[in-house]
Amino acid sequence: PGAFIKSLLPQLPSKIMKNILFLLTIAVSPAAKRRLGALAALPSLTLPPGGLHKCNEIIPSDYENGIIPKEVISAMISPIFGPAAAAMDGLVQYDVRARKVCTTCQEMNELWEENNACSSTTDGEPCTSKAFAAEVMPYCTEGSFAYGRTMSGLLLEPIDPTTKEPIVGKVAATIFNNPTDNYPFDVPSQWPSNIATDPFKFVAGIFPASAGTYTLLPDVLGLGEDWESVRSYMNKALYQASAVPLLLKAKDAIEKENTCTELDKRVNVMGFSEAGYATIAISHAIDMLDDDYMHTYTGVGGAPIQLSSVQMTDSIVRMHAGTFPLPQYLVRLGNGYSSTNSDVANTDKGQDMISEEYLDPVDENKDVREWVKAGLSYEEMVPYMPKPPSGLFTDLLNPSFLNMILNSNNAGNFDPCNSEFMTDDVDLLCEAIVDQDVNDTLSSFEYPVVICHSPEDEIITYSNVPNTTLNNNLIMIEDLPFIGNIVKPSGNHIESGGQCTFGFILAFVAPPETSNIRSILPVDDPDGTCGGEADGTDPTTTSSPTSPGSDITTAGTLATSSSDVDGGASGTNSTTNTAPTVSGSDDVDGGEATGSPTASPTESDVSAAYVLSTLMSVVAAMVAIAASTIIS
Repeated sequence: PGAFIKSLLPQLPSKIMKNILFLLTIAVSPAAKRRLGALAALPSLTLPPGGLHKCNEIIPSDYENGIIPKEVISAMISPIFGPAAAAMDGLVQYDVRARKVCTTCQEMNELWEENNACSSTTDGEPCTSKAFAAEVMPYCTEGSFAYGRTMSGLLLEPIDPTTKEPIVGKVAATIFNNPTDNYPFDVPSQWPSNIATDPFKFVAGIFPASAGTYTLLPDVLGLGEDWESVRSYMNKALYQASAVPLLLKAKDAIEKENTCTELDKRVNVMGFSEAGYATIAISHAIDMLDDDYMHTYTGVGGAPIQLSSVQMTDSIVRMHAGTFPLPQYLVRLGNGYSSTNSDVANTDKGQDMISEEYLDPVDENKDVREWVKAGLSYEEMVPYMPKPPSGLFTDLLNPSFLNMILNSNNAGNFDPCNSEFMTDDVDLLCEAIVDQDVNDTLSSFEYPVVICHSPEDEIITYSNVPNTTLNNNLIMIEDLPFIGNIVKPSGNHIESGGQCTFGFILAFVAPPETSNIRSILPVDDPDGTCGGEADGTDPTTTSSPTSPGSDITTAGTLATSSSDVDGGASGTNSTTNTAPTVSGSDDVDGGEATGSPTASPTESDVSAAYVLSTLMSVVAAMVAIAASTIIS
């Protein structure tokens, strides 16, 4: 494939040619190493060399005791954030240790009911719903998609740089969501032994951890430890079950292992693209726990918020016309709504999203479910897909479903499942996808949510952004003080992904003594064993405000030591869009846009200055672009 790509280079614009040369000379994605070629039998999915890291153990590391020194982390800021690094002063405060965390629904259901047990005879009142795991974690009930499976993820622990022990005090949590890839081993829990020498696309999660929060990066069910199980996509329960049980597991483990460290109920949740959708779903699941959690920061970037209406209509109409830059998106979405997920309304009802032609039980090369099961990456899917000139990308779709969308669009209605064109033969399919829309969920939140979305996003268009005037808790990132002077998202999906992720991380710059986002609060220490006074105070910890809203609106303003990104006067906007693409925030599922030069990184994105964070994302993007260009 490399020689074939090189033969194509003289036909391409110089910028694209340079990016592809970068791809060929530096590296290729793990999935591309596995296979990239002509149509053939589906590859067998096997564990990567060395296997998976062990569950609930510290990940093997080149650093002493598995602890990454804060000096190593500090050295990453300039290469990753480039000219915007000046705004990150004060971000890195702690060493970090990585461990893989795993659990099951069964384990967390038992733990929840043990911790919330009650008697119906207490005060003559019946137990509240909170006492029953099925009421607060419905995605983990017996018979659900998640039940009986193992969820895994990466937990980054902030470590005191002096004592080399976990921080003393009550520490906040961050759930740092990432877009997923269908290839099940390209996940956060496969953290490398040396992040300084081994570029890793999930490395951005280390910054909230070094700022002083226990940072959880879920792998998502069907990936990581759960790699042999069925995969799904764009389903609220999928992301809820992949994250909340891990959060509860981490809290329980931290408090059992450490007398003087507690994971308290302040939580930051953030993500871009698919991970932005996951952020909304997970935030809602935390609310469902009804357990006094405080949302101190919630960041939703480039997300398909209106999945069942404008996102579905726009993407499928453009796929039908051959102009959507990521047609493989339809493979993962269609698989999730084609009788593979027991949680959705159309499962086994004869109303699958994928057409019968591409659910062929005899020919695996024409069965989308088998493509997903085989762990095909985005670039690997292209040869199996229908495409011009012999067909259309939308030949994958249930014809009745496709016609409904096209007819509704032609009539100017971008909500096809609520249009006159919705028929009985797709009503349950419509019910399934409308159930998974998160627009109403986001609009109902009663705590501040920062939304970051580029008006030029070509994959998840700006029309997904809800009317923020209807809920004062929804705040566009460009309207925030300080941060809004630096981050005004623009450009395509990949470019804005870097800007948004940078903006979310920038919130952690606020000094810990003024922000709930990363402040360390005193633990109950009546006998002074944790280094504090016998009255329970701890001189090493700081107080913080109690209103989560103050963190959203003042996080950047409080970082008075930070200058403008170009060294100019504070408040200027001369370098608004210089934030580089941060790894792991690239597109709707962790793969990249194909067939569209506008979706590729710029030359500056592939410069040496950004290699630490952007290498793997850039490589994946260029493999996908090259593959789809050649094959189509």
